Amino acid sequence: KQWYQRRVAITAGIDGSNRARFLKVADQLLSGRICIASMSQGASKACLAIALRYSATRLTVGPSGKSDFPILGYQLQQRALMPLLAKTYIYDIALKSIQSMYAKYSLPGRDVYTVSHREIVMMCCAIKAITGWHINEAATISRERCGGQGYLAANRFGPAIAGSHSSMTAEGDNSVLMQKVATEYLADLSTKLRKSTPIALAGLMFNAHAPGLYHRGGKAGSGRDISYIRNILRIREQLLFLELAKKIKDCDRKERFALWAEQEQDLVQHAARAYSEKLISDLCYEKIYERADVELQPILKKLYNLYLITVLQDDIGYFISNNFITRKGAKALKKDFNELVAEIAPHSLNLANGFGITEEMLSAPIARDWVTFNSYDNAGEMKEFEDRVR
Repeated sequence: KQWYQRRVAITAGIDGSNRARFLKVADQLLSGRICIASMSQGASKACLAIALRYSATRLTVGPSGKSDFPILGYQLQQRALMPLLAKTYIYDIALKSIQSMYAKYSLPGRDVYTVSHREIVMMCCAIKAITGWHINEAATISRERCGGQGYLAANRFGPAIAGSHSSMTAEGDNSVLMQKVATEYLADLSTKLRKSTPIALAGLMFNAHAPGLYHRGGKAGSGRDISYIRNILRIREQLLFLELAKKIKDCDRKERFALWAEQEQDLVQHAARAYSEKLISDLCYEKIYERADVELQPILKKLYNLYLITVLQDDIGYFISNNFITRKGAKALKKDFNELVAEIAPHSLNLANGFGITEEMLSAPIARDWVTFNSYDNAGEMKEFEDRVR
C-alpha cells in the first residue's frame, strides 16, 4: 500500500494525460532493456571465446592422416562460428552507440543533437530484442560446436543457454518489443507524412511502386557491394512500413486490433526486424568507416560485411521476390560468405581476446587447459583444476 501511494504521488506530479504519465513510468524500462542487452552481449562473448579457444586446440584428423589439425581449420566449424563472431562485434558497436544516445537523452540540459524520445524507445526495444535472440543462437551453436565437452557444467554453456531465455522475455518479450517498434515507427511515419510537401509525397509513392530493378540500380546484387546492400536494406524498411500503414490507414479501433493482432503479425514483425537491422547497419557503418582506428578498419569492415550478408541470407526470399537481388546475385552470396568466413577465421582468436574476458572470468576448462583438466579424475569439479592452473 505504501509503495502504491508513493507511486501515485510521483505520477501525479507529471503534467499531461494518463497516457503521458504511463509513458513516463514506462520509460524506466528503457534502462533495463539496455542492461539486458549488455548482459546478453557479455554472455555471447563468453560463449564464443570458449568455443573458439577450444576449437583452436582440439586436434582431429588432418591432411597427414594424423590427429594434428585443429577443428577451427574446418569450414564446418568456421561457417558456424564466424557469423556469430561478426554479429557479436557488430551488435556491440551498435549497443555502445545506443547507450551513449540514451545517456545523453537522460541527462538534464541535453543538447539539440540528441535524438527524439520516440527514437530512443525504438532503439532500446530493437537492440534488446536483437541481442536477446542472438545470445540464444550463440550459446546453442557454440555448445554444439564443442561436442561432448559442451555438455559439462564446468564449461559454462548451460547457464548461458538458460540465461538466454531471460534475455528473450525479461523487460518485455522480444516479439512484443518488435510490436512496440512498429507502433512507434508508424506514429512517426504518420507525423512525417502530414508535414511532407506534395513533391516529397510523390517521391515516396513512386518508391513504393517502383520495380526492384530501379531500387537496385540495375545491379544483380553482390555481397561485397556495401552501398548496394545498405540501399536495399533502407528500401526494405521503407516499403514494409508503407505496406503496413496502407493496411491500417482507414481502420477503426476494432478493425485495427483485428488486423494487427490476428491477421498481419508476420508483416508487423518483418517490418520491425527490417528497421532493427537497418538501424544496426547504419550505426556501425558510421563507427567503422568514419571513426574507427585505421589499423582496425580492415578487420572491422570484414566483420561488418559478413553481418550484412547474413542479413540478406536470412531474408533472401523477400529480396528475390521483390527483385532487389537477382537469382544470380543470390547464388553469388554463398561465395562471398565463404570467402569472408575464411578471411576472418585466422583472426578469430585475437578477436575473441579483444572481448577482454580474463582467464578467471572464462573459467571453462576447454577455454584454458582442458588437457590438464582431463589428466586426472576431476569428477566434473573445478577446485583442483583451479589450483593446478593458478
